[in-house]
Amino acid sequence: MAKRIREVTTIQLTPQTRDRLYRLKFRKTYDEFLIELCELYERSRSGEEM
Repeated sequence: MAKRIREVTTIQLTPQTRDRLYRLKFRKTYDEFLIELCELYERSRSGEEM
């Protein structure tokens, strides 16, 4: 049986992003995260139109 080699990709994160991702891990549902993400996007879009 051939041994599988797992490829690993890394990215650089700021401490603020790392901490935020860690907190997201403990949300009740992924749906809460998506709702917040949509709201942030909508707020950022409305700010561009001003």
